[in-house]
Amino acid sequence: MERKVKLFFTLFFLILIIFIGLVFISENKNMENIKKEYPDTKEEAFSYRKIGLKVWAVNLIISFLIPFLFLLTGLSNRIRLFAQSKTNSFFLEASIYLCFYLVIDFLITLPISYYGSFVIKHRFGLSNQSIIRWLEVVLKGFGLNLIIVLLIGWFPFYLIYKSPSRWWLYLGIISVPIYLFASFITPMYIDPIFNEYTSIEDKELERDIKNLLKKAGIEEAKIYQVDKSTDTKEMNAYMTGVGKSKRIVLWDTTINNLDRDEVVGITAHEIGHYVKGHIWKGIVLGGLFTTIILFLVDKTCNWTLKGSYRYFGFKNLYIIASLPLLIFVLNFYTFIASPVISGYSRHLEWEADKFELELARNKEATASSLIKLHEGSLSLPRPSDIYKIWYYSHPSCEERVKFALDYEYEDKIP
Repeated sequence: MERKVKLFFTLFFLILIIFIGLVFISENKNMENIKKEYPDTKEEAFSYRKIGLKVWAVNLIISFLIPFLFLLTGLSNRIRLFAQSKTNSFFLEASIYLCFYLVIDFLITLPISYYGSFVIKHRFGLSNQSIIRWLEVVLKGFGLNLIIVLLIGWFPFYLIYKSPSRWWLYLGIISVPIYLFASFITPMYIDPIFNEYTSIEDKELERDIKNLLKKAGIEEAKIYQVDKSTDTKEMNAYMTGVGKSKRIVLWDTTINNLDRDEVVGITAHEIGHYVKGHIWKGIVLGGLFTTIILFLVDKTCNWTLKGSYRYFGFKNLYIIASLPLLIFVLNFYTFIASPVISGYSRHLEWEADKFELELARNKEATASSLIKLHEGSLSLPRPSDIYKIWYYSHPSCEERVKFALDYEYEDKIP
């Protein structure tokens, strides 16, 4: 392996560790400032945040370490050779390899997933799940992911083989209808696998939401509540789907723990995402982003393979054993692009917040719902700057509450 390739991996992991260290330093400093500025903040919120940061750091490192070790140890190529020995079919070879990779990845990440999503949630009183229910959700998610990957996971490698110089462009173009298709079918067929979706029991609340939808010009959207209290004590709401599948979904925990005006305000925010075209923008921009990222992945992976002198056991990107390399480099560029992605997401949230305030016309309910949502999930009023820039998809609670209370209404819905 060429020195420059070794240097790339070494420097990256070094920078990653430094980045994690900077986040921990800035987050601890931020928590000390919050304790002074918000003395009523629960101490358990700080403890929850500190443990959450450790889980985040481990997950971040693992996301790169697993594919790296698959390559470095030659495990990826050995699995490929085993798959080749069992079949002459490219599709079956890819399927065998993908099964091995996904199962190994699942087993490695299972302990930290159990600790982060079950142990910690129960320790801080945020979860209602039994261990059986947790396993049910995890195994359903893994099974669904496995089926999808087995159905389409072979295709990118076939495309790389057929068009080694332009596969990234074709795959980027294809991603747009895939995102659109996923947005259409997920609310109707995927989400109900994990939870039960029913009509809203509170008919007065349903009437208020229908009035909001009519006022916003999307009265054909459906309204559901979902039994998330089976899993969590936290609260949420969202609008999803496109065309006939578009719907407002309220967690039953949200309905049960907030005042009606607060629920209406949250719903108005989610309606804002649809009316402002955020779902469609996400599909189109997601395709553009995918194309750019895949172009960079193609160039970087081929540079790495060229400089590896078959150290990994293969020299072509279309070989199924190159999957860990593709994942590593894809994660690398996604990590680098995170500030842009998160910044754009926060911009959309600001737009939806403004829409909510204009549509619901109740800034006090908006502010109180934000506070209850954050306190209910043991979130702090704000993150550190570096964590916000890299990972926060929403403006901080502190910023959003101030924006709501200081907001001056316009003459019409934006």
